Amino acid sequence: MEKLNRFIIGANASIFQKIDPESNVKAFTPKDDVELKMAIDFAKENDLPITSKGGGSGMSGACTGSSRDKVVISSMRLKKIHEINFDEGYAIVEPGITPDELNEAIQEERPNWKFFVAPSSRDIATLGGILCTDGGGNDAWLAGTMVDNVLEVEMLDYNNNTIVVEKVDSDVKKSKIISTNDDLTKKLQEKDFSLLDISGSHGTLGFVSKMKVEIKPIPEVGKNSYALAHATGLNPYGTLIYKLIEHDIPLTYGEGIVEARHPDISDKTNPPMFILEYPEKFDEKVQQICNDIDCITFTSIDEEKFEYMKDIRIKMAKRNPPEGFQLAIFEGYGVYGENLLKFEEIITKINETLVSKKFTPFIKFGHAPSVYYEDDKKIKGIIMHSREKRPDDLTPKVVFDAIVALVDLCEEIGVTPKPEHKWPYSKNTGKHKRLSELTDILGKKFNPFILDCSLEELADLVL
Repeated sequence: MEKLNRFIIGANASIFQKIDPESNVKAFTPKDDVELKMAIDFAKENDLPITSKGGGSGMSGACTGSSRDKVVISSMRLKKIHEINFDEGYAIVEPGITPDELNEAIQEERPNWKFFVAPSSRDIATLGGILCTDGGGNDAWLAGTMVDNVLEVEMLDYNNNTIVVEKVDSDVKKSKIISTNDDLTKKLQEKDFSLLDISGSHGTLGFVSKMKVEIKPIPEVGKNSYALAHATGLNPYGTLIYKLIEHDIPLTYGEGIVEARHPDISDKTNPPMFILEYPEKFDEKVQQICNDIDCITFTSIDEEKFEYMKDIRIKMAKRNPPEGFQLAIFEGYGVYGENLLKFEEIITKINETLVSKKFTPFIKFGHAPSVYYEDDKKIKGIIMHSREKRPDDLTPKVVFDAIVALVDLCEEIGVTPKPEHKWPYSKNTGKHKRLSELTDILGKKFNPFILDCSLEELADLVL
């Protein structure tokens, strides 16, 4: 049973799955703070690093901890809701709860309230894990990413010091810091340690044990309008995203289908296209934006057609090609700024790279407009997911070579490898430098392979 537990605890949704279960020296599933601290003590007594594990739904492989000897601590039983406060708009929860579970509890009391971070894996992904990858989802355009919706975090370091980081003035870069170690508090304060550091840190700074997150009433926006926008080319398609951002249109739903090489999808959607929902009072403005762009066709639709198109889009990620199988070798791309105006060039280069590495492009889709953080800057653009046809002669080397080539391409053309994908390859980023400085203070015992892994080590993990 112990060996099975070690194997299961290392499972994840990425292509980095070839983990030796024996490297998970001990797997803990604490149910409270006492057991959590015991798990950390065990790691320290045996001089082992710690990998924090949430739902395992991320595509980066960060929660694997690699095949280095380590202790894995799962938050799967840390699901307690300590408080839901509607008067002040927050909930205090443990890190293992999912957005769906939290919203179910919220809406049992007030059906018109919710927690607004909802990635597509919201039934599996944990709040702690979403913070550590700074996930978002379709609501991100209006609600922001996870860090925008977190008010306070309590975490434990390798010495079981409790560190509380509280957001100040609604600014993700400003925090009030309290810990049980005065010297540690001083050092973190001198570094201006903030929630933005914890977000996207992939568990390298400590174990998140409790979170205070923002909850809000669902806005009463009145009647919504629904529309489809089709483009005859990728440049006008990217221009439409650019203009929707420029005019700050408050889309309550914005999803794009960039390409779909499957007749059941392409015949029904005719990509590139958008599925849009927005307050009715913006109807004229959205139509005007579309009409002002050559090669864009705007079509109003009713709610029934809107739900039908949403369903197609949601199920796309699970569709296989007419022959063979799909594979997500690279979760996604953040395209923003002037690159949106040359979207065709961007997609062409991505597809050429895929083909050169034996992969056939299959489908591309994503949230647009959306937001994410690049280092300490909030970026507005499209987060585009990608699926490819699985080659018949697939090997781990083929997969890994393709990923590295795509990351190199992204750096060359100014595209962001979907934020949680950037850590293994780019050691010259501001985020990497910042996390390295902070781990000098907090210790380098939480998920250290994130910051010092080699390409060879990663290649060995590809299944």
